[in-house]
Amino acid sequence: MPSIEVPGATIHYETFGSGPLLLLIPGADGRGSIFYNVAKLLAPCFTVICWDRRGYSKSFLKGPQDFSNRLSTDADDAHLLIQYLSNDPATIFGTSSGAIVGQRLLERHPDSVKKLLAHEPPALSILPKEFRTKGTGLIQHVYDTYRAHGTAAAMDVFTSGLSEGDDGAVMRSCMDATRGDEIRANSMFWFEFELRQYTSAPVNFKILEAEKEKVVLVAGVESGDGPGVGPIAVIAQRLGKEIARTPGGHVGFMTAPEVFAEAILKLLE
Repeated sequence: MPSIEVPGATIHYETFGSGPLLLLIPGADGRGSIFYNVAKLLAPCFTVICWDRRGYSKSFLKGPQDFSNRLSTDADDAHLLIQYLSNDPATIFGTSSGAIVGQRLLERHPDSVKKLLAHEPPALSILPKEFRTKGTGLIQHVYDTYRAHGTAAAMDVFTSGLSEGDDGAVMRSCMDATRGDEIRANSMFWFEFELRQYTSAPVNFKILEAEKEKVVLVAGVESGDGPGVGPIAVIAQRLGKEIARTPGGHVGFMTAPEVFAEAILKLLE
């Protein structure tokens, strides 16, 4: 079981294929295994790295943690993993809160990033005030539902506003605590330490603008102009970039891995 030691954690990762490094950053329950199907399809062109972010699945915490700076710590972990595996910068694909981690990685360690594909980051802090207030209110409602009624009820609320199609069912399955202790622990960790914190984190537009040639903004076709696309639309406007569309919705890499992988390869040509 490959892993590296970083300050405060053991980071577990899996490798697929050979070639330039492509690091996939998961959102939500933090497991690298959500990418395994698409990673195998990308493996002929890249060394694809799927990793469990610290505190999730097999990436165990060690000693005291600074949870107030956890987003930056996630970005630092990604940087250390890239340095451990390659002498060259990596291409990054981050989805959902994993895209927020990817943006923070670019902000803190730009020399580790060759290209960043940011897929639907829920960066509510950059929305216009009316939509930011509505979004943060929904996130707080999801958290309050989790504390009062558990993860399943909270996920029903969380997924209710997502795209049509299979997104909601897949996301609820990923966070279904009845599937075992690992999923239960991951979902509770996410609700407590990430749901509110990462969605409210500031975005450093000064650095993003300076590094914008590295940034590819991505959203699912089925996500349309829904709430999951609002933040990346703001980023696109600020950076003067178009949003590239990939198959599926918020979790197209799980619902349609074959065509999703083809779309990612086209974006990286």
